[in-house]
Amino acid sequence: MASAPWPGLVLAFLVLNMGVVTGAQTGTMEDEGGLLDVRTFSLECMENDSCEVEKPSHLIEYFSADWCEPCVQVGEQLRNLNDEGAVVLQHHSSPQDATFLAASKLKYDHEFRLLFFPSIVVNGDHLLTGSRQALDLNTVMENTTPAWSGLDSLHLENNTLVWNASVEGTVSVWMLAPTPHQTSGTVHPTVAYNRVVAEAGNGTLVLNGSEIRNNTTFVVLLEQTGRRNLTVASLAPTGPVEVSDAQEANTTPPSAIAASTLAMLVGTMLVLSLLPALVMHRQLSKRTEGHWTKVNDGDE
Repeated sequence: MASAPWPGLVLAFLVLNMGVVTGAQTGTMEDEGGLLDVRTFSLECMENDSCEVEKPSHLIEYFSADWCEPCVQVGEQLRNLNDEGAVVLQHHSSPQDATFLAASKLKYDHEFRLLFFPSIVVNGDHLLTGSRQALDLNTVMENTTPAWSGLDSLHLENNTLVWNASVEGTVSVWMLAPTPHQTSGTVHPTVAYNRVVAEAGNGTLVLNGSEIRNNTTFVVLLEQTGRRNLTVASLAPTGPVEVSDAQEANTTPPSAIAASTLAMLVGTMLVLSLLPALVMHRQLSKRTEGHWTKVNDGDE
């Protein structure tokens, strides 16, 4: 009797399904983004003909929400940084905030793919999540030295930002201003309220003076657009975090969630791959049982 073909079919199904999974991942893979260069200047600098644009020592992008209780502690910490050369770009990416900015939500959801408040991204690639990890911010800054480059001879001419870019990418200008907390009244020093963007190769970007608030700080970023691969910068527990004002805090790291989801999907695919083989095996077993029943009946 010929051997049952189901082991070969199982192997074929596994190979095909792994190919489908791999192809799906490759097909949906986004370009990897990155932060290339950073510059800052003030509104007073913009109004002064002798303005000099500065390169900060670190860029701290702080994602918070006014309904987020753990963010109160982190905000206080950021107002007392050891490094005076660092610039804090505070994002209000929650639509539930009165000071919500859609550009900040786009960065939160699609570029950094964050899940919790508060979250801090240092120099575009180091992630600190929750109030406990935020306490390690000074240590992270002390141990990292960003090698920013790409924006050359950046200056202002009649409300127009002018530069030479040595690399391709996108130049975005974030406008930050002191903004009161919507319930406590505590002032956030540098909340993003607007962003304007141009291709790096254009070399110029007009800043509309009528849209600029008093005491504005400008943060100019040269970036390659796409998904960021963030490095978890602290081994400490996250501490209190919040997903939204209506949901319970979730302290599971984003990397763990992604890994568990992938494992569940692959496991499901493997189980489904085995089903045809199991059905065939059952059918063959029934035929074999029927054959031996006929043989036994014939012997009798």
